[in-house]
Amino acid sequence: MQDTFDYIRTFGGFTFDELPFNEVDNVNLCQFFYMPIEKVSPQTFDEEPKPFEEVCRDMYSFNGNKHVGPGLVLNKKISVKMMDMANSERYKQLKVIGVREVYKERPAVQFCGGTFLMPDGTIIVVFRGTDDTIVGWKEDVDIYTKRSIPSHQLSVDYLKDVCKKYPEGDIIICGHSKGGNVALYAGLASAKKIRSRIVALYNNEGPGFDSYAWFATPAYKELLPKYRHFVPTSSIIGMMLAHDNDYEVIKNKHFFGLMQHDITFWRTEGDRLLRARDLNIAGKFSDRFLNKWVFGINEAQRDSFDKIMEAVMMEGIGAAAHGLLDVPKNIRRVITGTSAAYKEVDEDDKDILRSYVSDTAAVARNAAEETAEETIEVRRAARESNPVELGEDAGLVDKLRAKGREIGDKLEERIETAVTEAISRRGEDEEALPVGAAPAEA
Repeated sequence: MQDTFDYIRTFGGFTFDELPFNEVDNVNLCQFFYMPIEKVSPQTFDEEPKPFEEVCRDMYSFNGNKHVGPGLVLNKKISVKMMDMANSERYKQLKVIGVREVYKERPAVQFCGGTFLMPDGTIIVVFRGTDDTIVGWKEDVDIYTKRSIPSHQLSVDYLKDVCKKYPEGDIIICGHSKGGNVALYAGLASAKKIRSRIVALYNNEGPGFDSYAWFATPAYKELLPKYRHFVPTSSIIGMMLAHDNDYEVIKNKHFFGLMQHDITFWRTEGDRLLRARDLNIAGKFSDRFLNKWVFGINEAQRDSFDKIMEAVMMEGIGAAAHGLLDVPKNIRRVITGTSAAYKEVDEDDKDILRSYVSDTAAVARNAAEETAEETIEVRRAARESNPVELGEDAGLVDKLRAKGREIGDKLEERIETAVTEAISRRGEDEEALPVGAAPAEA
């Protein structure tokens, strides 16, 4: 079972001339970019580009010559990968420049973009996903409550500055999680002249946008042949908000959805990510549930949710902890501060939010029922298109296959009965939330 570490060991000796930049390189650079390399890299485009190997070794030295992860969730495996990349002839070819970090508490901004130069003049732009800071996580919430974040415009500005510094050369854009969302936004919202230079844009399980109208624009249609959107089999983050349906599903070493978001465990096959045929049942449920739940919120509920999260995260948790690693060390202050911050929230906002949260169980049940019905129909159709006919000379394998299908039929009948009973128990006045927001005019 190969992964991105195996890729470095197997292909780390190949130059980019021998093996062109590919989707696994994209994943490795996105993960490497979670390291706070802005501390040891050129931060402007006026400075000299710094060799990738030197950046890695300076980062390792900055951390006391030991592997230190960039956060609680972002563990030290990222540092291990960083040094594996530093020791490979492949990534030694890269140079780093213009690592720009923007960090503000109000409004929450956690942005970082970096530029990697290839020997042939190709420019790789990487946007960082959510880091360990409370501010970074609050900006994630803002994607869903405000539907637009400062990092969006910052990504457009950054890409414009890259093109100003380097007026020629192909451009590859990469991002994971929030970084994938920002990467796609930069590609769609930039000028056509800039967009024409993009030869590849990788969105690694980034959440979607506020409207499906984004995917009906000329810019999206122009980028689509160069666009790769990867999600794991039990995708959760990548199923949030309005997302395109052009994603490719990647197999993972973990079964649980949130664990699959960690690109450390995405599986590879040679110099490619290993594809799965489709989302599994958990991923399909997440897609339906999040679509109904997120787009079922009204403006008043969204505003109340934002106010409460602002109080709890910034005034409560943020007052006691800068990042997730600080939370366990200051747990009493975090609990006390969070409780006090919540008490200060207007009661009307609490009531409005409760009205939204109270519908969650019904939305989840509706999504589960639809997912179960779809799964049953797909399996039934597949079985009917490939029937097993047994004769007197049928072999043991055929008989076992037929027996397995017989057991499967009985199981599906039970599931179908349970689903039907669940549907009949729903109140006649209960209305399902809309499947998705109607696209605005592009």
